Amino acid sequence: MDADELKVQRLNVLLLGGPQSGKSATGNALLGSVDFPSRLSPGAVTRECRLGRRAFPAFLRRQGSEVTLQLRVLDTPAYPSPGLSSEQARERIVGNVERALDPGPHAVALVRRADVPFGEEDARLVHLAQDLLGPAWRSHTLLVLSHSDSLHRAGMRGEEYLKQAPEALQALLESLGHRHHFLDNSAAWLQIEGRPLLDKLLAIARHNKYQALQLR
Repeated sequence: MDADELKVQRLNVLLLGGPQSGKSATGNALLGSVDFPSRLSPGAVTRECRLGRRAFPAFLRRQGSEVTLQLRVLDTPAYPSPGLSSEQARERIVGNVERALDPGPHAVALVRRADVPFGEEDARLVHLAQDLLGPAWRSHTLLVLSHSDSLHRAGMRGEEYLKQAPEALQALLESLGHRHHFLDNSAAWLQIEGRPLLDKLLAIARHNKYQALQLR
């Protein structure tokens, strides 16, 4: 690396999730912004890919110097969703990743609601991720369990929730190296949610030596 490259670290994050999963809200938490439309709706809010960017000065230190984090987050169409086939979802995501996330995603946030039972739609989303990114996607992915404030209101802790999770969800989590994050959608960004989530995704990228995933 030359001197300028040492001062900047790029992190490309790909968001995957179903309708009303909290996927776009997760992107907004990462960016500390409202770049991505996120609202209560009877159907999917995100039908096209959207790119959000933010620079975080002095986010890291490398060889005694401050390093700026250049974050790019690609929100993707909610899947599975009525009117959107897996082929259509794949085509839209591949084209936008090639244009917006060169050289590819360093980390993937797989987002699902903590307050909704794990089911067939989750299996279809996992199949899409596998089809897009190949087997290496699991080593680059963080499972984001959104709406964890619902668990808090029910008096349930995250550890208890995971112990009671169905076998399919536990198997998914195990395949991801138990990497997960509970996202409280009612919380403020900087103090509570955004930074810990970003730190976990950055740790995944660092563990993989910032090697980007290649779409198939």
